[in-house]
Amino acid sequence: MASQLFLAWYFIMGFLLGNGVPHFAFGSAGKVFRSPFGQKSSPRTNVLWGLSNFVAATVIAAALIALNLYDDYSLVALMAGFWLMMLMFGTGIKRFLNE
Repeated sequence: MASQLFLAWYFIMGFLLGNGVPHFAFGSAGKVFRSPFGQKSSPRTNVLWGLSNFVAATVIAAALIALNLYDDYSLVALMAGFWLMMLMFGTGIKRFLNE
């Protein structure tokens, strides 16, 4: 069981990738969008926040690969984190846009 705890890192990696998508997309489109830094964050802030999520996921991936910490369920954990974030975003988008 202890050797499988690294799967949580794959879940977190998927969550970061999923969180980066809307921030990067809205920011790249020049749209004001909510971020952890404020209700109406500038496009630049959202692009940077999206990129920081992508970089964090990449660093985690590089570390896990370097340490040979992966197995048959790694991709399942990554996709679970990604799709959970996409589901949360998709079901709550109106709340973010109507503020």
